Amino acid sequence: MQGLSRKLFFVLVVLMLNGCATTYVPISWGQGDAVKKLSREDVFLSALFNRYDPDRTTLRVAGASFDEVMMPDEVKFHLGAYRPDTRLIYRNMFQQYSEQQLRSVLLHELAHHVWLTAMTSQQREDWRLYLAKNPTSLQDMVRNTYKQGTDYDSEDFAFTVEYARPADLEQLVTLKVITPQDRDKIMKEKYPKNPEPPKGPALVQTAEAPRPTDDDVDAPSATPLKGAQDKKDRGKQYEIY
Repeated sequence: MQGLSRKLFFVLVVLMLNGCATTYVPISWGQGDAVKKLSREDVFLSALFNRYDPDRTTLRVAGASFDEVMMPDEVKFHLGAYRPDTRLIYRNMFQQYSEQQLRSVLLHELAHHVWLTAMTSQQREDWRLYLAKNPTSLQDMVRNTYKQGTDYDSEDFAFTVEYARPADLEQLVTLKVITPQDRDKIMKEKYPKNPEPPKGPALVQTAEAPRPTDDDVDAPSATPLKGAQDKKDRGKQYEIY
């Protein structure tokens, strides 16, 4: 019995040191009806999907899954992913999603898609200048969570879109990412009375991914864990949300 306990202890130590693999599958896999409904009925999602992915190709089921090595305590905080190489949105196969979590994953990951495949270099630079003058607390979270070399600008954009303030929506209109009509609909639903955005941490996290160069993408178009930055140094990673 003592020998068995010792073996179990060593197995636990190995898992703690090396992490465990979490599988990501296309977000529509087993969630297709809910995902497609949100993409058409949520005002912010429908505005972005209709303009940047009208055929909902980022939601297609046909796509290879992949594994991400994480520490056991990380797994429940990573709910989704976007891969620029496949232009597909993924979800954590082992998570149960509320409608709000699905919406947040979709909005965040679709924002990555817009940033990486639809926005020009000038639009991105104008957004960086805007955030420099109108920073968000989520920018600090991104820099404290992800290792050096992460595309912080893409993360800043995705988190800001997910938790868009009225001024952020105005800037998206200025950059022609959304239309004034889109802004008005979003404002009416998101801020019917209170002009201030809801408080609270992001529902999910992201990590770096291989990204195309500007020449490739300029064509028209959860509470973070303390010490997570060190954990992100393990192997190849994708745009984990």
